[in-house]
Amino acid sequence: MPELDDIEYSRDECVKAVRDYFHFLFQMYLDESDFLYPPAAKDGDEGGWPSITADNLASVDKDETVIDLLRHLPFVRQRSSVGGSDTVKIAPFTTFANWEEAAANLANGREDAESVRVFTEGATLSEILPPHVVGLTSWTNSDVIVLDTDLGIVLWYECPGEIVAAGRPVRPVSDDPYDYEEDEEQAEWRGDSTAWSIPDFFKMLENQFRKLEFVPITKTKVWVTHPYFHAKDRDAVVPQVREIYRKHHWPDLAQYDKVSCQAEIKALLDSSFPNLVDHFEE
Repeated sequence: MPELDDIEYSRDECVKAVRDYFHFLFQMYLDESDFLYPPAAKDGDEGGWPSITADNLASVDKDETVIDLLRHLPFVRQRSSVGGSDTVKIAPFTTFANWEEAAANLANGREDAESVRVFTEGATLSEILPPHVVGLTSWTNSDVIVLDTDLGIVLWYECPGEIVAAGRPVRPVSDDPYDYEEDEEQAEWRGDSTAWSIPDFFKMLENQFRKLEFVPITKTKVWVTHPYFHAKDRDAVVPQVREIYRKHHWPDLAQYDKVSCQAEIKALLDSSFPNLVDHFEE
């Protein structure tokens, strides 16, 4: 296992890890239009999302390092399916938080700081996370996953053991938060989380897609082979969709035919599981 002392935070490394992961998801099942990228550096301007500023995020109590990271991260375009609350998923039942939208909403009063923190950090952690820790997911649709810029790690709060096991050979960080956290409350939530270095976290997720432990059914439904996540029709749908991915040569990206694969999955859903088909508003 990697040792915590050997890990350092790098904004550029973090941004690259997220970009690479999004590109991987594009190669497998998402579209380019599902991703949002910040303006590039130009004419002395370092680029980044103009809405993500210290002023706009002052009320959510994040430090300069977190704000600088968020300013340069890509996000996922969130389009809810018609008649439901499903959003584009980047892992099982996991929606990537859109901090660009949150910052804009805070600036114009459409959201308040408490709702943003609860939405991105969960009700339990939103009141206790320090300014150098930021939520990566939208809690109402997701497990709570946060990034610590001081330590350079991603922590999955109450991560199911099946996720950890299926992510091998990538392993979590070896650490005991009681060794470095004097605050009992801080040590407790960290102790209830599983941590990876930032690049390893996204590699761990990729591994599970490659092995089809994570199975994209549609853009808004990524399901798992193990039963800790329950979803209607899972046992019937997942084996059939896995076979379609394999038929189209997944995970060999040199041969994988994404267009044909996704079309065949859509045809299966249309004919046998119409309740699972995505219907997006344009």
